[in-house]
Amino acid sequence: MARRPDKPVEASAPADEAAAWVAAAEGLRACVGPSRASSMDYTWRSLHDLDRLIAEVAASPVPVGLRTRLGLAAYVGEVLIRQYGGSWATGEHYGEVLAPRADADNPKSSSESAHPTQMVERRLSKGDSLQHQVFEQTRAWGTEPGGVTSMAGVDGPAEVMRLAAEAFVKSAGSSGVTWLDYTTESVLRLDALIDKWWPSGPPTEASETMAPAMGAYLGEVLAMDTGARWVRDAARGFGLEHKGQVVFPATEVSRRLQLGPAQAIGQFYDEVSRRWHLAHEEKTTSRDRAGAGKRRGLFGRGRA
Repeated sequence: MARRPDKPVEASAPADEAAAWVAAAEGLRACVGPSRASSMDYTWRSLHDLDRLIAEVAASPVPVGLRTRLGLAAYVGEVLIRQYGGSWATGEHYGEVLAPRADADNPKSSSESAHPTQMVERRLSKGDSLQHQVFEQTRAWGTEPGGVTSMAGVDGPAEVMRLAAEAFVKSAGSSGVTWLDYTTESVLRLDALIDKWWPSGPPTEASETMAPAMGAYLGEVLAMDTGARWVRDAARGFGLEHKGQVVFPATEVSRRLQLGPAQAIGQFYDEVSRRWHLAHEEKTTSRDRAGAGKRRGLFGRGRA
């Protein structure tokens, strides 16, 4: 049986157990500094930044402290609650996040509780990203990202491309592709996916139907990695702009489909990500960043 997690705050913290987890999550945000905290908005996408933070802390020879571990678990739990309808368990199951109310239209959805503390330990010991773990958990609950497909009333390039990327993830998921979790590693697998779907080469019409959808996904991951923003060009369509430079992910996907592996999507992503990465960060490759992160810590470690 899994060890019951310790209380996330001292005895002077709120007596209500759910409130204690909220306080621990907010305590974590307070420790990472204003610039980082602004992106920690309890959305699923914010876990991308949290994974990078953990990589930095885990790279230090100083052990990650209990308070930090509980803060991380609290934040993950709050994402599951605020975005997907879960709720903190109390009493005997303290520290678990109960599944949202069962969906009558989805009888296969799981009612099994999530275990944020175990997710954090898996991230620290095995490197399994929190973003992917939450993706798998919410998919089991039947509430994974990708449920919104209507473009009606959508305002702005960022929202249009977010929904397009989610539609791509949902469509690919119906074909058995379960690893599109908005991580760098998932982008590096897109070339192999194209070869798997079209062993003899994509048909001509694939560029018209697949390039915009896969390009939206590619761009969303690149935007999360670099802080780029979506813009719309009257002639070339949707692009990503970063410090005056603009790239068009759908165009790159189209080239890959038409010209083959020589125009690899992974290579495009790696080159642009390295060029756009924040100036104060170490210039590693995307493969390095996906697995190890930077080599310095950001918030409390040791026994504190």
